[in-house]
Amino acid sequence: MRTGVYTVLTLVVLFVQVFVLNNLSISPLVAPMVYIILILLMPIESLQWKMLSVGLLLGILMDITMGTPGLNTMVTLPIAFFRRPLLFALGGLSSISKEEGIPSIKRLGMRFHRYFILMIILHSVLFYFVEWLSFDNFGTLVLRIIFSTLCSLVLDYIIISLFMKRLSA
Repeated sequence: MRTGVYTVLTLVVLFVQVFVLNNLSISPLVAPMVYIILILLMPIESLQWKMLSVGLLLGILMDITMGTPGLNTMVTLPIAFFRRPLLFALGGLSSISKEEGIPSIKRLGMRFHRYFILMIILHSVLFYFVEWLSFDNFGTLVLRIIFSTLCSLVLDYIIISLFMKRLSA
């Protein structure tokens, strides 16, 4: 059951990212990225090699569609790598726990928000620092990180609210 919902979620998120958000010009300071939730909502019990494989494939796909050779892959892989340790640290889970299922408010309570927000911020900071590769116009860089993160968070929470009930089943 959950595999079908993940497939629909993946298709919806990739469609929104590739065909809507990548072509939407709100402002030079706002470039929301929702594709990262595909990594953040993977089951807690997912093995590290699976997380890295998903991160690699997702990064390559986004690089191809966004015309950013290597940028998304360079940022998505660390997110996939650090996801599990941060989930356990921020979610209050023990590394030996038998916790299964997707990270959710139902499963983690308010700790879910801490995990989710920190991971989105981490992704935005990595992405824009790697894209910028300079500290020139540092103020503009910080504003771009802040506005893009806020916009991404709003869109991510909307997508999550649409799919969370089915994913938790």
